[in-house]
Amino acid sequence: MTSTLARVAHEAASATTPGPLGAALHAAFQALLGADHVRMLEISQDGGGAGDAAVGVDEYVRFGDGPSGTARVLRTGVAFAVPDALTSDAIVPGRAAHHGIASVLFVPVAWRGSVRKVLFVGWSTRRDLPPDEIELAQLLTDQAAAGYARLEADERRAAGSLQDRAVVRAARALGRSLDLQEILEALVEEAALALDADMAGVYLVDQEHGGAVATAGYNVPESWVGVHIEPGQGAAGRVLASGQAFISTDYQLLSAKLEHAVGGDLLAAMSVPISWDDELRGALSVAWTTRRHVHDEDLRTLEAIAGLATVSCRNAEAFEHVQHIARTDALTGVLNHGAMQLRIREEIARARRDGHPLGAVILDLDDFKGVNDTHGHAAGDELLRKVARALQGELRPYDQVARYGGDEFVLLLPGSDEAVTAAVAERCRDAIGGKCSIGVAAWHDGLDADGLLEQADRALMLAKRTGKGRVAVANPEVERELALLQSRSGSPAAVQALAAAIEERDHYTQDHTQELVRLARGVSMMLGLDALHVERIAHAALLHDVGKLAIPEEVLEKDGPLTREEWEVMSEHPIVGERILARTKELAALAPIVRHEHEHWNGTGYPDGLERTRIPVGSRVILACHAWVAMTTERPYRPALTPAQAVHELRAGAGNKYDPDVIDALLDLLGHDKPQVPDRAAGVKLAASPPKEPTSRRGRPSGWVPGG
Repeated sequence: MTSTLARVAHEAASATTPGPLGAALHAAFQALLGADHVRMLEISQDGGGAGDAAVGVDEYVRFGDGPSGTARVLRTGVAFAVPDALTSDAIVPGRAAHHGIASVLFVPVAWRGSVRKVLFVGWSTRRDLPPDEIELAQLLTDQAAAGYARLEADERRAAGSLQDRAVVRAARALGRSLDLQEILEALVEEAALALDADMAGVYLVDQEHGGAVATAGYNVPESWVGVHIEPGQGAAGRVLASGQAFISTDYQLLSAKLEHAVGGDLLAAMSVPISWDDELRGALSVAWTTRRHVHDEDLRTLEAIAGLATVSCRNAEAFEHVQHIARTDALTGVLNHGAMQLRIREEIARARRDGHPLGAVILDLDDFKGVNDTHGHAAGDELLRKVARALQGELRPYDQVARYGGDEFVLLLPGSDEAVTAAVAERCRDAIGGKCSIGVAAWHDGLDADGLLEQADRALMLAKRTGKGRVAVANPEVERELALLQSRSGSPAAVQALAAAIEERDHYTQDHTQELVRLARGVSMMLGLDALHVERIAHAALLHDVGKLAIPEEVLEKDGPLTREEWEVMSEHPIVGERILARTKELAALAPIVRHEHEHWNGTGYPDGLERTRIPVGSRVILACHAWVAMTTERPYRPALTPAQAVHELRAGAGNKYDPDVIDALLDLLGHDKPQVPDRAAGVKLAASPPKEPTSRRGRPSGWVPGG
């Protein structure tokens, strides 16, 4: 007996872990009292249950309203013997029979003034358990209790030292950044390491919707970030509800747990408030997947780390506020010019890396100066604010809008190609009443931020110079259209001189050109073009075959159809014509029209395969008028068509080869009824139709509108 007691005393004095002490105690009860079953039950910190950590989670028993020997010992602090365990109503009914136990003894293991464990001792045959055996059992557990107290003290000293170092490390880590997200991620990592937690997380108060949102986590699944909790839900929710720290050593029995898969693994948790500027801003939580006794120093460590985070978060919030002011337009609240420049470069880098499209829009309010002049600058400022809100209402959360100049806004649309960007631009135009001109550009590899904005700006210039209130899309024809608009008209003398040269080379040209010019001028007028534009198209019609000056005479004068090789030579004449005209300043504005006179509405023409409104309107007019003249003129290799036959051919080609609007105007000019043609508005990007009544899905600004 003496040696058995001595072994327990020795392990209590020298064991470095609980294992050897528990084994010595187990052996002593078997040797001295003949016990068949010996188990050490850990009492939960809240005193509501107990379990054998060596067996597993499933052996944890929650004390209920029914009989429990462990609960009785916890309540009284003295040993409790049950000689007839199979029939006793003082313990859980049926549990003794389930484990094959006839008699049982519950012995308290107490230190620091409280019962921390209960030793369960059982026998397979009935035993009376006299007072001297109960005293011996208590002697053994008291020796063991001294050892457990020593081990806990050693553990707490070591943990305290680690936690102190962790707090210092956290202070350094939290001071390295002014980015709030980086601070929070450092915070949860240091908290978990300091308390040997299996996971940690920060919830920040959701000012808009109430409750809090999981913002940064350590050793948590990605799906946890963004989880919303209500006050009272989980450990952090109880902190939000009370403003006080909360500890749970029986997490699975909380009345309202975290609604996420990660919550199903937790057995213990601790959470403390995060506050700054006298306001509760969130909660810092740590959790364990094993049962753990949370000491006062654990709570103090977590509170110390949260306190350090308070200072860092306040500094980060102040820094973010300064940054927000630096990148925000003070009048409208959207990004300013400098911030948009940075954002465009970032998005271009992302688009290049990920291979995603990127669209840019420049929007300029039409006649905005009139608002300031008529209604005052206060009204103009209010209008700019309303326009900014309307634009934000039409965009996705990750799209960007900036005030780029006095009455100019830039929109940046990640993931949007040219078609989508143009559609968004149309919607934004309608949302602000249509009183704006818009240029659209799509990024492509090799284009930098300045180049992207330059393309959108050139398209904007075209939109403003073709009637305002329109959307123009940057494409290869923008520069040609702008050159056409900027050059008022060619010199009549130069035009006539070149026309004479053409007539000398090609006698067929001499016969039909005057009729072509007459028809082109008439159709242009019926399309509603201004006088300068009409004359420019007439001059282009006169010179449409100027490229034939470079075609060999034998090809021009051939009586029959051309061979494939001869046709390849002849098909170069529009390009040659463009080069000839572009060399003369007075005729440069005619060059784009001549180059594209053989482009077809459906994109099957040459030399560039342009389609629809990307073809200059003058080229579309000349193509249709030239077709009429050619079909109704006799050639050596075929007879002329009758007017009815020619009309039939034009109607058949409307919407395919020819612009439907041009065919309508030509047949009206010739005295024929209007043909039935396909929808001519589909797919138009340049020079969009006048705006309809605003139909924004989020409403539109009221009050003054540009030019209103």
